[in-house]
Amino acid sequence: MRFLRDRKSKVAAATTMVKKKRATKTTLFLFIIFLLAFGSFVPVFALLPSFSHRHSPTRHMKANDRGFEIANDKFWKDGVPFQIIGGDLHYFRIVPEYWEDRLLRAKALGLNTIQTYVPWNLHEPQPGKLDFEGIADLVSFIKLCQKLDLLVMLRAGPYICAEWDLGGFPAWLLAIEPAIKLRSSDPVYLQLVERWWGTLLPMVAPFLYNNGGPIIMVQVYLTSH
Repeated sequence: MRFLRDRKSKVAAATTMVKKKRATKTTLFLFIIFLLAFGSFVPVFALLPSFSHRHSPTRHMKANDRGFEIANDKFWKDGVPFQIIGGDLHYFRIVPEYWEDRLLRAKALGLNTIQTYVPWNLHEPQPGKLDFEGIADLVSFIKLCQKLDLLVMLRAGPYICAEWDLGGFPAWLLAIEPAIKLRSSDPVYLQLVERWWGTLLPMVAPFLYNNGGPIIMVQVYLTSH
C-alpha cells in the first residue's frame, strides 16, 4: 500500500511539472504572437499615409477653375478630385445618325468619359487626300460629346490598335520606296507622321479641356519602343 501511495505521489508531481511546462510554453507562445502583432505590424501601419488627408493639385488650382491635371495619384478636374468612368465608342464604327443614340446609351450606363481612336488610314486614304466628312467627321463627334456633357480621351495614334487594318496606318505607306519602318525612329516615317499631325492636332486643339472643350487627355503612340 505504501508503495502505491508513493507511486501516486510521484505521478501527481510529474503531472504538475508537465502542466507547468505546458503553461510556460503557452505563455511564451502568446508572448511571441504579441511581439509579432504589436512589435512588427504596428510600425508598418504607422508608416502608411492617412487616407483622410486631402491633397491639393500641384498647381494649387482653385475649385471651379477650369482645368484638368494629374497630381498626387489622382485626376483633378476644375480643382477637385475626379473619377473617370469611361468606355470606348468609336465614331468611325457607327453611322453619324446613330452617334447621339449610342452616346446617350453610354451615359445611361453611368459613363462620364468617351474614349475614341483616330484612324489615320480613314482620314487620309491616299497621300494628301484628306477626309473628315460623314462617318469621318471627328470634329462633329467631339462637339456632340460636349453637348451631351461627356468628356473625351482622344487616342491620336498614329498607331491605334491591333484589330484595325494595319493598326490605323494608311496602306500607301507600304508602297514607299525605299521601304520605311513603321513605329520606329525612321526619319521618313517621323516626317510623314509630323505632316499628318500637322493637320490633325490643330483641328482638335480648340477642343482640349483647358481651351473650353471636352478632351481631357490625348494619347500618342508613335513607336513600338
